[in-house]
Amino acid sequence: MKYSILIKSLKYFLLFLSTLILTILIIKSTSQKGINQKSIITFESEEINSTTQVLKKPLFMGLDKKQQPFKISALKAIRYNENENIFNLEEPKGEIKTSSEKFFVHGSTGVFDNSEQTLLISGNVEFTNNDSMKFNTSKAKFDFKKQTLSGNQKVVGIRNDSKIKSEGFKIFNKENKIIFTGKSYLTLINK
Repeated sequence: MKYSILIKSLKYFLLFLSTLILTILIIKSTSQKGINQKSIITFESEEINSTTQVLKKPLFMGLDKKQQPFKISALKAIRYNENENIFNLEEPKGEIKTSSEKFFVHGSTGVFDNSEQTLLISGNVEFTNNDSMKFNTSKAKFDFKKQTLSGNQKVVGIRNDSKIKSEGFKIFNKENKIIFTGKSYLTLINK
């Protein structure tokens, strides 16, 4: 007897719940008919064509000419629709691994061209390796295809307490060569 009372009360509760949901759906659909149809964005709309794509903590990976891997990460990347291969980066970090060691570059802002595999980085740019080498400048370009890092702004380089100041630089990763341009000052520390 108790069992049938429970079943009957459950049946009435479910009937009431379904009626309530149906009523809410009818009210909602009639209220949306009054909304201005021009505010709806379609794929043909110019609003979509001019939008940007924002990526949070993106990671770009690739291979250079010698099939050595490189990575670029950032806090945020913005891609505009007019050129889908160019990303404006916030706090970018680049990393390239050679057969002997890893090199790192980071700065405040950057522009990564995915088709050309170049990273133009600016604002407190720092280039380091796993050892004690460190370069600071305000603007640099990392070409992952050619394995070069270059800049024509003032640069300060430190390695094993020796210091060099120059007006520009070019680092050839594949040749393990660094060229300093303009007026350069070198201070060697002999331990």
